[in-house]
Amino acid sequence: MSILRRRPGASLALIALSASLGAVATAVPASAALNRADLSIDLTVSPTRIPLNGKLVTADIHVANAGAAIADGIALTIETPAPISGEGLATDSPWQCVLGQPIQCTHPALAAGESATPLSLPIRLSEGSDGQSVAITAIGTTTSRESSTKNNFDSQSVTYDASIVYPDLYVESAVPIPGYQVIEGDWVKYPMRFGNAGNIAADDVRAHVVAAPGLFGGVGNQSDPSWQCSTIVDGQEWDCVNGPLAVGAMTPVLSFSGRVPAGGQPGERLPVTVTLSTSIPDEDPARSVYEGGFEYGTPAYISGRVWLDADQNGQRDAEESNTPELDQLSVSLLPADANAPVSVSVNADGTYRMPVHAGQYQVEAAVTGGSYRFTTPDVGDDATDSDVQVTYDSSDYMTAQSDPVNIAEGGEAILDIGLITVG
Repeated sequence: MSILRRRPGASLALIALSASLGAVATAVPASAALNRADLSIDLTVSPTRIPLNGKLVTADIHVANAGAAIADGIALTIETPAPISGEGLATDSPWQCVLGQPIQCTHPALAAGESATPLSLPIRLSEGSDGQSVAITAIGTTTSRESSTKNNFDSQSVTYDASIVYPDLYVESAVPIPGYQVIEGDWVKYPMRFGNAGNIAADDVRAHVVAAPGLFGGVGNQSDPSWQCSTIVDGQEWDCVNGPLAVGAMTPVLSFSGRVPAGGQPGERLPVTVTLSTSIPDEDPARSVYEGGFEYGTPAYISGRVWLDADQNGQRDAEESNTPELDQLSVSLLPADANAPVSVSVNADGTYRMPVHAGQYQVEAAVTGGSYRFTTPDVGDDATDSDVQVTYDSSDYMTAQSDPVNIAEGGEAILDIGLITVG
């Protein structure tokens, strides 16, 4: 019979080894790695094949914390073959980016399982050769310990392809005139030109124009006659066609004009949107939409009353509410910074009130037919006197003007016009 013999000290060695392994397990438990952050980076680029003359591509980057602990101090480095501009970046995004090569972005901490707001970067790639590929990469880091860093990196390639041809329409210029805040009654116009940055001619250029209701009366006289426009919604929406448009060429001027409608509040927008298209699909529609317009400002006002001074004392008495025959009267506004007078509409009760920009103005009145003359100005109470002095006098035509008045934004000047009946 065989007897197993144990070497002296073997048991002590096993006990010591067991104690050592136990100590290791206690110091670094197997679950420790699971209680850490874990950044994941997912990068997509669209499109991935572009024409040889280059194109605007969009890199969309999704960052998430797939771990079981908070990810703090998140930073993202994006390597691109071309720099980007700030155009197209969301200004209200929690991402804070320093544009350059590479692009450096930071994001606030992400809780376990939380995803960051997607980051979208427009990158305009320049010319390349057929088959050439360029890479866009994104690398994420966190100041927190991670369970794995294998998913902190992603890369996508963009390939130049000679078989891709398309027109690329864009708004070359769009100029709101005037370039400052507008008020009710302002004459406005919007001349525009469009270009083709693609690598094939556009069979036609179609401009769909939508404006604030009542802003434009229609196509302005600055428009080139080669534009053919049709009205979709009166005073608001039009379709205009021109072309063809060669590569690198620009269209003739297309212009819309009209007067600013009443009812706007200071700061309110009067939008103008132009959407370009062509019979051949445009592969870069992001550049085919223009959004502009005007903004209401705070008006000043010139107001007053035209009345018949029955007792000819130069004062508008309580019982003197009659108005002259308006077809024999005209009232105009003379801005100091304009060459031509502006007609003022007088109501049936003799009152008028006109919004104006801050500045210096005079009121001019004229009567025809010989039935009326202007009463003596500046007599007695300024609130009820006449504020115009005769500047021209003949038997059947007479004019009078007020002194110049300066009106601040939001202010109002009251200029009354008193007439007496002749005969």
